[in-house]
Amino acid sequence: MSGVRLYGVVRRLLGLQLLLALAVAVVAWMLGGGTSALSALLGSLVAFLPNLYFAIAFGRKDPTKTARQVVRAFYLGEAAKLAGTALLFVLIFQLPGLAYPALFAGFVSVIAVFWLALLLKN
Repeated sequence: MSGVRLYGVVRRLLGLQLLLALAVAVVAWMLGGGTSALSALLGSLVAFLPNLYFAIAFGRKDPTKTARQVVRAFYLGEAAKLAGTALLFVLIFQLPGLAYPALFAGFVSVIAVFWLALLLKN
């Protein structure tokens, strides 16, 4: 993300998502072994990578943007994020031997960062 000037709150949320992804993978490894850890990590990445793309592509500081341009960029980014998430799930479901509970636990935990951030506010 060198050279990309993201809002501080966006950087913090992405960092929290990465930390939580690693924590869930470690817990999955302790509870279910390597397959569970890999599955949890892949599920976390399904949520994290589209969020990272959205943040880099559409979350940059640009004081020259009009409100209309900001809203348009947001909707385009959300559409790209949803499409990316679906594509990553399709690709990951092709892999044999995944632990699906761990995969979905990783995905949901990374997504939950946004909801928790809204509740905690600072």
